[in-house]
Amino acid sequence: MNGNIAIHTMHVLRLPTQTALVIILLLAIPALFAGTPTQEVPAEIAERERYAEIVCSATILKISQADTPVKIEGEERSQWLAVATIDRVFKGTLDAKVVEFKYYGYIPPPGVGGDILTPSLAHFRPGSRYVLFLKRHGPDIEVAIPVYQMEIQLASRRPILDESSFEPYHALAKELIFTIFLAPDTIGRSATHYYSWTEELVGRHAIPLVELFLRSSYPLIRYQAAWWLSFREVNNAVITELKNAMQDESIEEWARSGARDRLLDMAAGRDLP
Repeated sequence: MNGNIAIHTMHVLRLPTQTALVIILLLAIPALFAGTPTQEVPAEIAERERYAEIVCSATILKISQADTPVKIEGEERSQWLAVATIDRVFKGTLDAKVVEFKYYGYIPPPGVGGDILTPSLAHFRPGSRYVLFLKRHGPDIEVAIPVYQMEIQLASRRPILDESSFEPYHALAKELIFTIFLAPDTIGRSATHYYSWTEELVGRHAIPLVELFLRSSYPLIRYQAAWWLSFREVNNAVITELKNAMQDESIEEWARSGARDRLLDMAAGRDLP
């Protein structure tokens, strides 16, 4: 699978003879985006959809771990079951409103201790909503690509849409934008990913939607909107917000330095829209 894969740190029991950091190269990991936190750099929606028979939004009701692990591509993985209630189906068909699907976890190799760096793994929390990318495997349903994180977290409640003229890409784009409005201090920390996913779905129609976040009461949301827009449509509001973010001690250093670096790049004529 191509695309940008998140890095996830897993801590396991440290054995006396194992003190080095073990790096598991499960996939090639490209450079991280300069304007976003480094712990999450997800793959594009189009790439996820390509592997999925079913794309839907759903709320996780419960999760449970199976007793025995399974072999996937020669590696032993933990097996989990999630039960979810389906909100909307964007691709494929699902007859039931409540479905059970399988997903898989990482099992450290025998004798390995310390911290292990892996791409982010599938991880579901009961009560949370997600965009799910699923496929059928015989009579069962499972995540489209085992082990790796495919899901996208959504707001706890779904937006009201005109179901009489349902258009999957536009509906999913509204879900993503609605999520940042509803959860700015949690999911909103990764807002630039949601902006880019929205752009992927609806093209330049994403720009006026993202511009709304320049008026957010959350400084980190405003910065991410300005940083994202600076590559697409620059105006005084974008420049002003980048300057504000550069000096705002209430947001993290990665955001302040990101704003500073972006302004320097723009002044030098680099990566202008």
